[in-house]
Amino acid sequence: MSHEQWDIFICHSSEDKKDVARPLANLLASKGMKVWLDEGEIEVGDSLRVKIDAGLSNSQFGIVILSPSFFSRPWTKSELDGLISREMDGAKIVLPIWHKVSFQDVRNRSPILAGRVAAKTEEGLEQVAEKIFRAVQKTMTRRADAPIYRGRITKKALRSLPVGCFLHSNCLNRDYTPAFAEELGDTGSRDDVWNRISAVGLSGTMFSGYKDATDYRRHMASQTRLLPIDQPS
Repeated sequence: MSHEQWDIFICHSSEDKKDVARPLANLLASKGMKVWLDEGEIEVGDSLRVKIDAGLSNSQFGIVILSPSFFSRPWTKSELDGLISREMDGAKIVLPIWHKVSFQDVRNRSPILAGRVAAKTEEGLEQVAEKIFRAVQKTMTRRADAPIYRGRITKKALRSLPVGCFLHSNCLNRDYTPAFAEELGDTGSRDDVWNRISAVGLSGTMFSGYKDATDYRRHMASQTRLLPIDQPS
Protein backbone atom coordinates (compact mmCIF):
# COMPACT_ATOMS: atom_id res chain seq x y z
CA MET A 1 0.00 0.00 0.00
CA SER A 2 1.15 3.56 -0.62
CA HIS A 3 -0.07 4.85 2.76
CA GLU A 4 2.55 5.89 5.29
CA GLN A 5 2.80 3.44 8.17
CA TRP A 6 3.39 4.07 11.87
CA ASP A 7 4.19 1.74 14.74
CA ILE A 8 2.20 3.66 17.36
CA PHE A 9 -0.78 6.05 17.32
CA ILE A 10 -1.12 8.11 20.52
CA CYS A 11 -4.72 8.80 21.49
CA HIS A 12 -4.88 11.51 24.17
CA SER A 13 -6.60 14.66 25.29
CA SER A 14 -4.90 18.00 24.61
CA GLU A 15 -4.54 18.59 28.36
CA ASP A 16 -2.21 15.58 28.58
CA LYS A 17 -0.05 16.48 25.58
CA LYS A 18 2.68 18.46 27.36
CA ASP A 19 3.19 16.21 30.38
CA VAL A 20 2.53 12.77 28.88
CA ALA A 21 1.87 12.41 25.14
CA ARG A 22 4.73 14.54 23.77
CA PRO A 23 7.52 13.27 26.06
CA LEU A 24 6.30 9.69 25.64
CA ALA A 25 6.33 10.08 21.84
CA ASN A 26 9.92 11.36 22.06
CA LEU A 27 10.99 8.46 24.28
CA LEU A 28 9.47 5.89 21.91
CA ALA A 29 10.99 7.63 18.89
CA SER A 30 14.40 7.42 20.58
CA LYS A 31 13.90 3.63 20.66
CA GLY A 32 13.45 3.62 16.89
CA MET A 33 9.66 3.54 16.80
CA LYS A 34 7.62 5.57 14.33
CA VAL A 35 5.00 7.46 16.33
CA TRP A 36 1.86 9.28 15.14
CA LEU A 37 1.18 12.36 17.29
CA ASP A 38 -1.27 14.95 16.01
CA GLU A 39 1.02 17.97 16.33
CA GLY A 40 3.66 16.28 14.21
CA GLU A 41 1.33 15.09 11.44
CA ILE A 42 -1.43 17.70 11.06
CA GLU A 43 -0.58 20.94 9.26
CA VAL A 44 -2.49 24.13 8.51
CA GLY A 45 -5.21 23.43 5.95
CA ASP A 46 -5.35 19.68 6.60
CA SER A 47 -8.64 17.94 7.34
CA LEU A 48 -8.44 16.94 11.00
CA ARG A 49 -10.78 13.97 10.55
CA VAL A 50 -9.01 12.67 7.43
CA LYS A 51 -5.58 12.92 9.07
CA ILE A 52 -6.70 11.18 12.25
CA ASP A 53 -8.45 8.42 10.29
CA ALA A 54 -5.25 7.87 8.28
CA GLY A 55 -3.23 7.66 11.48
CA LEU A 56 -5.65 5.21 13.06
CA SER A 57 -5.85 2.98 10.01
CA ASN A 58 -2.13 2.87 9.32
CA SER A 59 -0.71 2.37 12.81
CA GLN A 60 0.10 -1.09 14.16
CA PHE A 61 -0.81 -0.18 17.75
CA GLY A 62 -2.64 2.57 19.58
CA ILE A 63 -1.58 3.98 22.94
CA VAL A 64 -4.58 5.32 24.84
CA ILE A 65 -3.76 7.73 27.66
CA LEU A 66 -6.66 7.32 30.06
CA SER A 67 -7.03 10.34 32.31
CA PRO A 68 -9.79 12.51 33.79
CA SER A 69 -9.58 14.86 30.80
CA PHE A 70 -9.60 11.93 28.33
CA PHE A 71 -12.94 10.70 29.65
CA SER A 72 -14.45 14.19 29.39
CA ARG A 73 -13.75 14.66 25.66
CA PRO A 74 -16.03 13.19 22.94
CA TRP A 75 -13.36 13.06 20.21
CA THR A 76 -11.03 10.93 22.29
CA LYS A 77 -13.82 8.36 22.59
CA SER A 78 -14.19 8.39 18.79
CA GLU A 79 -10.48 7.64 18.37
CA LEU A 80 -10.68 4.87 20.98
CA ASP A 81 -13.70 3.36 19.21
CA GLY A 82 -11.71 3.38 15.97
CA LEU A 83 -8.85 1.47 17.58
CA ILE A 84 -11.09 -1.06 19.32
CA SER A 85 -12.98 -1.72 16.07
CA ARG A 86 -9.71 -2.99 14.57
CA GLU A 87 -9.47 -5.66 17.27
CA MET A 88 -12.46 -7.57 15.91
CA ASP A 89 -10.14 -9.82 13.90
CA GLY A 90 -8.47 -11.05 17.09
CA ALA A 91 -5.40 -8.80 17.05
CA LYS A 92 -4.70 -6.76 20.16
CA ILE A 93 -4.13 -3.15 19.16
CA VAL A 94 -4.93 -0.98 22.20
CA LEU A 95 -2.18 -0.30 24.77
CA PRO A 96 -3.71 1.51 27.77
CA ILE A 97 -1.83 3.95 29.97
CA TRP A 98 -3.37 5.22 33.20
CA HIS A 99 -2.64 8.84 34.11
CA LYS A 100 -4.05 10.17 37.38
CA VAL A 101 -6.87 7.60 37.37
CA SER A 102 -7.66 4.58 39.54
CA PHE A 103 -9.04 1.19 38.61
CA GLN A 104 -12.46 2.33 39.79
CA ASP A 105 -12.26 5.46 37.59
CA VAL A 106 -11.49 3.37 34.51
CA ARG A 107 -14.07 0.71 35.32
CA ASN A 108 -16.79 3.35 35.72
CA ARG A 109 -16.04 4.80 32.27
CA SER A 110 -14.72 1.86 30.26
CA PRO A 111 -15.21 -1.64 31.76
CA ILE A 112 -13.51 -3.23 28.72
CA LEU A 113 -10.28 -1.30 29.28
CA ALA A 114 -10.41 -1.78 33.05
CA GLY A 115 -9.90 -5.50 32.44
CA ARG A 116 -6.62 -4.98 30.62
CA VAL A 117 -3.18 -4.72 32.14
CA ALA A 118 -2.01 -1.12 31.82
CA ALA A 119 1.15 0.92 32.23
CA LYS A 120 0.89 3.78 34.74
CA THR A 121 2.52 7.20 34.51
CA GLU A 122 3.11 7.23 38.26
CA GLU A 123 5.91 4.72 37.54
CA GLY A 124 7.70 7.30 35.39
CA LEU A 125 7.49 7.85 31.64
CA GLU A 126 10.81 6.11 31.00
CA GLN A 127 9.39 2.94 32.55
CA VAL A 128 6.13 3.34 30.62
CA ALA A 129 8.03 3.74 27.34
CA GLU A 130 10.11 0.64 28.06
CA LYS A 131 7.01 -1.45 28.80
CA ILE A 132 5.31 -0.26 25.63
CA PHE A 133 8.44 -0.98 23.58
CA ARG A 134 8.78 -4.52 25.01
CA ALA A 135 5.09 -5.28 24.47
CA VAL A 136 5.19 -4.11 20.85
CA GLN A 137 8.40 -6.01 20.11
CA LYS A 138 7.05 -9.26 21.60
CA THR A 139 3.75 -8.97 19.78
CA MET A 140 5.30 -8.10 16.42
CA THR A 141 7.69 -11.04 16.80
CA ARG A 142 4.68 -13.33 17.16
CA ARG A 143 3.05 -11.83 14.08
CA ALA A 144 4.87 -13.54 11.24
CA ASP A 145 1.38 -14.20 9.91
CA ALA A 146 0.07 -10.70 10.59
CA PRO A 147 -2.44 -9.05 8.23
CA ILE A 148 -1.00 -7.64 5.03
CA TYR A 149 -3.87 -5.15 4.82
CA ARG A 150 -5.89 -3.22 7.38
CA GLY A 151 -8.08 -0.29 6.52
CA ARG A 152 -11.34 0.95 5.08
CA ILE A 153 -12.12 -1.09 2.00
CA THR A 154 -12.37 0.76 -1.29
CA LYS A 155 -12.50 -0.50 -4.85
CA LYS A 156 -8.92 0.69 -5.37
CA ALA A 157 -7.68 -1.13 -2.25
CA LEU A 158 -9.55 -4.29 -3.26
CA ARG A 159 -7.92 -4.33 -6.69
CA SER A 160 -4.44 -3.88 -5.16
CA LEU A 161 -4.61 -6.99 -2.94
CA PRO A 162 -2.73 -10.08 -4.18
CA VAL A 163 -4.41 -13.16 -5.61
CA GLY A 164 -5.11 -15.66 -2.83
CA CYS A 165 -5.44 -12.99 -0.14
CA PHE A 166 -8.02 -13.91 2.50
CA LEU A 167 -10.14 -10.80 3.07
CA HIS A 168 -12.70 -10.33 5.81
CA SER A 169 -14.75 -7.50 7.25
CA ASN A 170 -14.35 -6.33 10.83
CA CYS A 171 -18.14 -6.03 11.01
CA LEU A 172 -19.63 -9.19 12.49
CA ASN A 173 -22.82 -11.17 12.12
CA ARG A 174 -24.93 -12.01 15.16
CA ASP A 175 -23.03 -15.29 15.52
CA TYR A 176 -19.74 -13.29 15.64
CA THR A 177 -18.57 -14.48 12.24
CA PRO A 178 -17.36 -11.83 9.75
CA ALA A 179 -20.12 -10.29 7.65
CA PHE A 180 -17.84 -10.88 4.65
CA ALA A 181 -14.99 -13.39 4.40
CA GLU A 182 -13.52 -14.67 1.14
CA GLU A 183 -10.31 -15.74 -0.54
CA LEU A 184 -9.69 -13.41 -3.47
CA GLY A 185 -9.29 -14.66 -7.00
CA ASP A 186 -7.65 -12.90 -9.94
CA THR A 187 -8.06 -9.17 -10.51
CA GLY A 188 -10.70 -9.76 -13.16
CA SER A 189 -13.11 -10.97 -10.47
CA ARG A 190 -12.70 -7.96 -8.19
CA ASP A 191 -15.62 -5.96 -9.59
CA ASP A 192 -17.93 -8.82 -8.65
CA VAL A 193 -16.41 -8.97 -5.16
CA TRP A 194 -16.84 -5.21 -4.78
CA ASN A 195 -20.48 -5.43 -5.84
CA ARG A 196 -21.15 -8.08 -3.19
CA ILE A 197 -19.37 -6.04 -0.51
CA SER A 198 -21.40 -2.98 -1.49
CA ALA A 199 -24.66 -4.95 -1.61
CA VAL A 200 -24.39 -5.79 2.10
CA GLY A 201 -23.47 -2.22 3.05
CA LEU A 202 -19.78 -2.81 3.85
CA SER A 203 -18.10 -0.48 1.36
CA GLY A 204 -15.91 1.98 3.23
CA THR A 205 -15.86 -0.09 6.44
CA MET A 206 -12.82 -1.63 8.14
CA PHE A 207 -11.42 -4.84 6.59
CA SER A 208 -8.39 -7.03 7.22
CA GLY A 209 -6.53 -9.13 4.68
CA TYR A 210 -4.09 -12.03 5.15
CA LYS A 211 -1.65 -13.58 2.69
CA ASP A 212 -3.96 -16.60 2.48
CA ALA A 213 -6.59 -18.50 4.49
CA THR A 214 -3.90 -20.53 6.27
CA ASP A 215 -2.21 -17.38 7.58
CA TYR A 216 -5.59 -16.10 8.74
CA ARG A 217 -6.26 -19.29 10.73
CA ARG A 218 -2.75 -19.27 12.21
CA HIS A 219 -3.08 -15.63 13.20
CA MET A 220 -6.41 -16.19 14.93
CA ALA A 221 -5.09 -19.25 16.77
CA SER A 222 -2.02 -17.36 18.02
CA GLN A 223 -3.84 -14.46 19.64
CA THR A 224 -3.89 -14.17 23.40
CA ARG A 225 -6.64 -12.50 25.35
CA LEU A 226 -4.51 -9.64 26.66
CA LEU A 227 -1.45 -7.92 25.31
CA PRO A 228 1.24 -8.49 27.95
CA ILE A 229 2.25 -4.93 28.82
CA ASP A 230 3.02 -5.57 32.46
CA GLN A 231 2.97 -9.30 33.03
CA PRO A 232 5.42 -10.67 35.63
CA SER A 233 8.51 -12.34 34.19
